[in-house]
Amino acid sequence: MMNRSIFQVKITFIFLLAAASFSSCLVSSRSDVDVFNKNEYARTVSVKTIKVPMLIGKPLIKNYLRNEENVPAEIVRLTSGIKKVRVTLAKTTNTKLVTAFRTSINRLPGSEWFSLHNGSQWICLKGDQDAKSVIKRITVSISAPEANQLVHVNVKCHLTPDQLSKLINYTINSEEKISLKEPVKTKESQ
Repeated sequence: MMNRSIFQVKITFIFLLAAASFSSCLVSSRSDVDVFNKNEYARTVSVKTIKVPMLIGKPLIKNYLRNEENVPAEIVRLTSGIKKVRVTLAKTTNTKLVTAFRTSINRLPGSEWFSLHNGSQWICLKGDQDAKSVIKRITVSISAPEANQLVHVNVKCHLTPDQLSKLINYTINSEEKISLKEPVKTKESQ
């Protein structure tokens, strides 16, 4: 009888934690990127900001990585250093806003760890370190004017520069492997 009541308390506690984490998954039309909130761009941009519930998100990410081929255990463990994730998606055709977005990202605190320009597309990863060289915040910003999209990912974390380098290198290497694979042959192409 005692074991059953303990089980019920545990289930109730887990349910309450899950309910609390769902409420933390908020979708908003406001952004932590100030340029999207300016009045001059309000009519030319559609913004959605998603705050990811880490109570549910972190185990899902770890499970996904564990089931993927060739993902080192160290990469899976590094996800424990992620504390909070906020993703902002913006759609706009306003070229002035695209330029203002890039300028505002360049002014964010932290040092640039990775930057890639491909035509008018742009990807920038910045890391903000504390006095002990622990990275407390990572921002990933993507500008894709052809698709009328701007993306900003704000990650609160606790990672060392070496750990961030490993994450970046793993991501780049896995993307290169995907792009180098032979195309899948279908019945129609044979």
